[in-house]
Amino acid sequence: MKINNFIIDMYYKDIEEKLDCKTFDELLGKKYIIGKQFGVGNFSRMKIEDGLEVSTLNINNTEMSFDNRTYDDDILELGYCLKGSTKVTALPYNKVFVLNKGDIFIYRTLNDVEYFKFKHNNCKIISVHMNFDAIKNAINPIWEDKILLNWEKYTSYIFKGEILISEKASQPIKKVVEEIESISLDTVLDYIKLKYKTIEFMVTFFQEKSFENAQVKENDIALKAMEIIDSNLKTPPSVKELADRLNITIYKLQEEFKNATKCTVYEYIKKMRTDKAKYFLESTNMSILEVANEIGYENPSKFASAFKKYNKITPFKYRKIYKVR
Repeated sequence: MKINNFIIDMYYKDIEEKLDCKTFDELLGKKYIIGKQFGVGNFSRMKIEDGLEVSTLNINNTEMSFDNRTYDDDILELGYCLKGSTKVTALPYNKVFVLNKGDIFIYRTLNDVEYFKFKHNNCKIISVHMNFDAIKNAINPIWEDKILLNWEKYTSYIFKGEILISEKASQPIKKVVEEIESISLDTVLDYIKLKYKTIEFMVTFFQEKSFENAQVKENDIALKAMEIIDSNLKTPPSVKELADRLNITIYKLQEEFKNATKCTVYEYIKKMRTDKAKYFLESTNMSILEVANEIGYENPSKFASAFKKYNKITPFKYRKIYKVR
């Protein structure tokens, strides 16, 4: 089944007409040299396979616009800015995105933006366009619904309601893009290398995002665990009870809690109890025994020992120094 990138076709047709481009056929696609009256530079478009393209923009001080209405292609653009900067304005919302040298960005064509305005300043960008129909065609129908649902959840996490996301690229991303830029495309082996590096570029980005997503989930679990502990500091749940409430294994709770907080659940409870004790010692007239009982210690000597471990001073001396008069 042939996959059409209609919105990309229209984008390059628009460029050709509005910037009075001269075009030249190349091994995998076409090159567009913009008219001198519009600045200096060029665009190139290379088809790797159905639904997968690589494009390069290399222009100086040029402004252009694109009517984004009526298109419903589901295409992701993943790009890297090699030099200069580009200002992108999305209308009618007047939302501005700025891409600078060293930035990686991702954009999805399914959105409600009507027009885009671009202002390029000595800019060079390499982009990969991936049509989601290509992914659908490669999926076994048995798994299609589940995989498509997971993909929607994943992209929703990446975009978080935005239409374009940009950030500083990691060193692995920069390395792959530089390798893509250096490919000359003289032989079949060059084509194979370009295809491999294009896929590596996308995979590297999505793997990094997957890791970030995993980190967010770890932090979410740790935050929920901390909220439960903080609300029940006098009689905190055991690790098993905490894991049961969060519907995860004890091992997973301990692992993710340690990754997020750099301490164990038990250490966190002791630290929070000590911090609360400091507040009572500083701000109230409660006795040492009352403070100990309030934070869950029935034995005042155990409380004093735990307090001294974290503060290098006994509760009595701490109060003497820091009590608010």
